[in-house]
Amino acid sequence: MENIYTAAAATVLDITAHTDTERSFRLATDIQASPGQFVMVSLPHAGEAPIAISEIGATDISITVRNVGKVTSGLFRLRPGDRLFVRGPYGVGFPLDLFEGGRLLVIAGGSGLAAVKPLVEHYLQTSRLHRLKQLDVLVGFRSPKHVLFKDHLKHWARDCGVVVTVDTTEDETESWAGGIGFVVSYIKTVGNIGPGTSAVLTGPPLMMGNAVKELVRHQVQEDRIWLSFERHMKCGVGKCGHCRIRDKYVCVDGPVFSYVEARELID
Repeated sequence: MENIYTAAAATVLDITAHTDTERSFRLATDIQASPGQFVMVSLPHAGEAPIAISEIGATDISITVRNVGKVTSGLFRLRPGDRLFVRGPYGVGFPLDLFEGGRLLVIAGGSGLAAVKPLVEHYLQTSRLHRLKQLDVLVGFRSPKHVLFKDHLKHWARDCGVVVTVDTTEDETESWAGGIGFVVSYIKTVGNIGPGTSAVLTGPPLMMGNAVKELVRHQVQEDRIWLSFERHMKCGVGKCGHCRIRDKYVCVDGPVFSYVEARELID
């Protein structure tokens, strides 16, 4: 009988440093994932952690990690050729079929961009953009030095609307050409938002809550707003209850929820 907790070894193919505390690791693995899903990543003597999949390839996936704990600090000591252990993918991904034929607005705050990056690339890198009437991406970061996936954002801007904002430019030595202010305040700059728009949100709960209010004010239907939740998980299969929010298990019922389902999770 297969053990659902068994992880498979994966080799680190390459590592990209985005900031002083955030890196992406490309892993050789046969995991077949959908945009919005996550994996459980483990290291011997360090433990296991849930991490969003930030890129999906035919024979590899990428994960993007912030160095904030025992497992992630262990990952930061790895080099290409080293191995770690992965199980998954887990969770409910984005409802791709429901987005097609309409306008899609993706709003991400900080490292939450990693969770929605495969969704954007699902349309931009696989010649599926024609399936949407419009694609726009709004991303907010704390400051210019915290911006992730700079090259990807530049490439995306060739084919869809991209707005990158920072909360502040204070104490920054490099110039900043993007927006300044909270990302939610830039929703009004996107054209054609309304009943035919689907919106995907990821980031801090306060940001997502404020974004929902602004989207509803622009007549986006509540059942067309989708949220990706980041909450610490242990088992990934709904057994331990560690990620339970009221009657929802983020690892099984999510991490992607419609706002109709998630209303009480962020209000």
